Amino acid sequence: MKKLDLTTAAVTFTEWFSGIAILNLSWLLFSLPIFTLIPATDAVFEVVHDWKVEGKPESIFTQFTIFFKRNFKKSFKLGLPIFISILLLIMDLYFLNSFNQPTTTFQIFKYAFYTFAILILLMILYVYPLSKRQQEASPKLLLFAFMLIVGNLKITFSILIILVACLFIFNWFPAMLFFIPVSGLAWLGETALENIEN
Repeated sequence: MKKLDLTTAAVTFTEWFSGIAILNLSWLLFSLPIFTLIPATDAVFEVVHDWKVEGKPESIFTQFTIFFKRNFKKSFKLGLPIFISILLLIMDLYFLNSFNQPTTTFQIFKYAFYTFAILILLMILYVYPLSKRQQEASPKLLLFAFMLIVGNLKITFSILIILVACLFIFNWFPAMLFFIPVSGLAWLGETALENIEN
């Protein structure tokens, strides 16, 4: 049994975290005009996919910029419906939380909607990595993503546990919101799909 080399592990983690942080900061920078949010998000997933396949790029920011420019128009085909769905979900969640109805029916509907929102988030985590593999933005990807979620419950629950842990981390260290959220989610989705394929 090999002993864990703590120095090597620390260096590997530091290199990975610095890459994830730079990628997330790049996303923040390129998302400042709201209309570039979609291509910036697409570029993050593209960089992570390439990183997983080819290894960590020499310059994450440069590679992000290349993918951002190259896929700018194409990214809206998949990203716009997702962005609109998320916007509607946020509005609905705000509406539900603004009402304090003690009735059982309302509470059931409220938590059913929470479950639906989580399902949508999980589907997004799979849809983007799937689009990078198939090089297309088809509605079929949503169905395929749903099938992956339901058909791989062990991985699905693992993702949920990691997401809950991240919420606690962001609550304790709000500054981490600048360095992890989007790039971290992209890495999580890509890793989950990688595990399913293997």
